[in-house]
Amino acid sequence: MERITEDQVARLVGFVSARIPETAPLPGEARRTAAALRLAADRQISAVIFHRNLPAEHAGETEMHAAASWNLLVALARIWRDHPEFPADAAVEPFDFACESPLSTTRHRDS
Repeated sequence: MERITEDQVARLVGFVSARIPETAPLPGEARRTAAALRLAADRQISAVIFHRNLPAEHAGETEMHAAASWNLLVALARIWRDHPEFPADAAVEPFDFACESPLSTTRHRDS
């Protein structure tokens, strides 16, 4: 997570948040879908921000959770990857999670 800059966090969070519609004007199933997407995004955003605001001596305790939350935000953003404002340089993943062993991670080579 240390290679993800504050600017990248702000741009990705802003992009994802702006794409999720307000629930009030939506009917039935669309409202529930938007509410679920907002809840999922907000929880991931909170986990990333919490981790980034921890003192360095405690950040190791939340690194894995924050990386997983960031990866989910990147995945959500990629739903709109064809959008002209898609922040491709912010949508980077600090870890790859293996499908066969999802609790194992592999750091990207440039981290």
